[in-house]
Amino acid sequence: MSIDEVEVYISPSGLSRAAIVRRADGFFWIYKHVKLPQNYLPQHFANGASPTWFDDATPVEDLYKDVEPSSGIFGTVDDARRHLRGGPDFCDAVLAKPGERQK
Repeated sequence: MSIDEVEVYISPSGLSRAAIVRRADGFFWIYKHVKLPQNYLPQHFANGASPTWFDDATPVEDLYKDVEPSSGIFGTVDDARRHLRGGPDFCDAVLAKPGERQK
């Protein structure tokens, strides 16, 4: 499956990621992914660092396996961006390059 990420946003904490993705028909979806902070799964992070989307190296296609988009289909990137930025989780998010999650 080929994923056409147009814009990717990462929350200031680095734990939430949202991508505006172009559909085959030219419209857009928003996909959201969340990482659990360290205190939820301490046994998995022995070095004490919480995982974030800033340092995640998961291939983009793997992020979309068995994941449904968030609500809505958007006609333009601007519509999707306004919807995404209008919520509390991503109003202060950092714009990242599609397919790239490094700070």
